[in-house]
Formats: sequence, structure tokens, C-alpha cells
Amino acid sequence: MNYTHYDLGGLGKGRTVEVLLTGNAANVYLMDHENMVKYSRGQPFQALGGLMTFSPIRLQTIASAHWHIVVDLPKGYGTVKTSHRILNSQPPNISTRLATFKPTEAQKTAIAAPDAVLGGTLPAQAAAIQPTAPSIPSPIPAPPKPSEQVSCKSCGILTIRGKFCTECGAPMEKVCPSCSAVNTLTCKFCFECGFKL
Repeated sequence: MNYTHYDLGGLGKGRTVEVLLTGNAANVYLMDHENMVKYSRGQPFQALGGLMTFSPIRLQTIASAHWHIVVDLPKGYGTVKTSHRILNSQPPNISTRLATFKPTEAQKTAIAAPDAVLGGTLPAQAAAIQPTAPSIPSPIPAPPKPSEQVSCKSCGILTIRGKFCTECGAPMEKVCPSCSAVNTLTCKFCFECGFKL
């Protein structure tokens, strides 16, 4: 049993995340941190997305939060390659309404076989769901507090964490030139690929 998990970190409302699939049809979910914890425990969860039979899939964040992408297979077996990127201007092509999902076959397999590895993050270029080759688990980091404020590097005003400063409009994030992951301005290395920023 396995699933592919991408930790997107903190994203503001209205950010579009594109997921590419090659292979089997797959469940693609965009969920906040609280629901990622529920998913990893095999509990019902809320997310955007669902069963996808086409690619690319564009999902849009509905609030400022710590977001995750999960891709798993409806029957719990098969192979699908995945990659993702965060877009600045593309509109979503999937409904932006939350839906409640029952535990998936991948989650049930994990509960039935406690020795199975649950979770894991694979490189975006080679991510594949293969039940015979589970990935290395990665701990789920604590979500940032919604009220957390950061100091703008441009004007020095305390502002809420987001894509742009609410006072002067200066960018509050930087995009990794290696993998296109969105990082905060204070990051010295990309959280996704480790590239020096």
C-alpha cells in the first residue's frame, strides 16, 4: 500500500495547484493540514478533488492554510506517475467546493496491514504509487497558526502570512528556480528540493 503526498506548506486563498497524472485513474485530493492528519489515520476527511480520469487537474485553495496534495488509487493497487506545480494565473478546472470522503482503499489497506508504511513524499519527477515498493514515511509538520504575522522585508510592517504584503504589496514568497516550489522569503534553501535560494 502506498500513496503520494506533497506538502505544499502555507498557501494563501485562491492559489491554483496543478497535478499531472500518467497511468491509472487516481484519487487526487487537495486538503488542509487537519484533514491530512485524518487521512493518514484512516478517518473520513474533507478535501477538494476526488477520482480523476483526466490530466492535468487544477485545484484552487479556498482559504489561507497549510495545504497538502494526496494521490492514491481507487482500488489500492496499480501504477500512476504524478507531478505537481503551483500556478499563478491558471483558473481551476475542478469544483472549489469541499467534499467529505470516506476512507479510501489505500487507507483501509494501511489499517488492515499495520506493518505497511503509511505516507511518504516522493520526488515530483518520479512519484509513482506501487504497492510493492512503499515509500519512506515523512512526519507531518505542525500547521502554522492562522493568526501568525510576519514582518515585510520591503516596508517592515507586520502583516499576515500570504503571497503579498497587505501594506505595500511586496512579494512575501519566492519561487524555487529549480523545481518551482513556493517558499517563504526567509527560506535559504527550497523546502521541496533543497536548492539554495
